[in-house]
Amino acid sequence: MSYIKGSTLEKLIQKQVKYWENYKKIEEQKEEKVWPFITISREYGCVISPLATKLAQALNEVEGIEHWQAYDRNLLEEIVKDTGISEKLIETIDTKKREEMTELMRSFLTDYPPQVTAYKQLVKTVRSLCIHGRAIIVGRAGVVITRGLKYGLHLRFVAPLQYRVKKIMEVANFKDKLEAEKFVIKKDRERHDFLNQYIRFESENPASYDLTFNVARFTEQEIIDTIIGALRAKGYIG
Repeated sequence: MSYIKGSTLEKLIQKQVKYWENYKKIEEQKEEKVWPFITISREYGCVISPLATKLAQALNEVEGIEHWQAYDRNLLEEIVKDTGISEKLIETIDTKKREEMTELMRSFLTDYPPQVTAYKQLVKTVRSLCIHGRAIIVGRAGVVITRGLKYGLHLRFVAPLQYRVKKIMEVANFKDKLEAEKFVIKKDRERHDFLNQYIRFESENPASYDLTFNVARFTEQEIIDTIIGALRAKGYIG
């Protein structure tokens, strides 16, 4: 998803706030509902945000609603940065779920590195979005943040190194292939080290995910169709 500015972002958030508030009303009525969500983990160079946006659109068409929304790094950072929006989202979660969120952070986040301190508000935001359901979280260790939540489908996207190098050269305007390859390897290592050291999560373990896609071997439509089929098979959508 590209960076969203101004009134477009405001309208999107206003629509989501209404959805979050409706979730709270249903929870208060103690209605048993299925709140599906998706987390996406990917190797660096697997450009997934455009696919996530198309997936949200396809799921909205399938369900005849407008509530599915893809959240990539840019959109999540905008929500977290606006503390009013972020806190409004968290306020729609009941006390028990907020306590569970606090306990979760204690279990997998260390306290000392500065980047983890900044990460805590993101954790609250992402987990709250997934509690409300119909959120597609791209990256941000979503599979860890949503640990213990029902109705999640956790995906991993991988591809051969040279495929990812080519993608990065296309989207980041690298001219030198060797330079691009070094950059991809460096970013992969940084992500792995952060998750392994501070989040206590081994991201490369395939058992951490429900489905793994080699994006070099599937078209976007094939991936979307497979994900929708998996959600249906699990009974998360009709």
